Amino acid sequence: MKDLRTYLPLVVLWAKKHHDHIQEHGTELNEEGMEMARSVGVAEPERIRIMLVDEIPFQEDPVVYSLAKSVGMLSGQVTGITFGHSIYIVKGCQSARLYSHEFRHVHQYEVLGSIGAFMDVYLEQVMTSGYHQAPLEQDARQFEIGP
Repeated sequence: MKDLRTYLPLVVLWAKKHHDHIQEHGTELNEEGMEMARSVGVAEPERIRIMLVDEIPFQEDPVVYSLAKSVGMLSGQVTGITFGHSIYIVKGCQSARLYSHEFRHVHQYEVLGSIGAFMDVYLEQVMTSGYHQAPLEQDARQFEIGP
């Protein structure tokens, strides 16, 4: 794969499209979900929307799919992904651990300020360290709740 940063605009466009779709069609958090989100640092949990899906839609875009594969994101089953305050969760994989991990990514988006700013940092990290060793992923794992 070429320099991943070359593809940043395409990845941001893909992420914003899914963010908007989840915001429109996803479900709000209940009070327990909002409390969990707050506990991992989310400032505005009322903005979070969740959408349950059969699979994360990487394959709809060949470039995004190739990028995800090249950095190790597809070496196991991806069960959740976050775009700002919008989260896809794979049906049947719901758990406190997964939700808390994805909520921590929401916090990271809030701190970085936008989908574009997050993706800029995230792509740089996965490009240099790999998916599992990327600092944003390590941070999210540190805030996981439950087994």
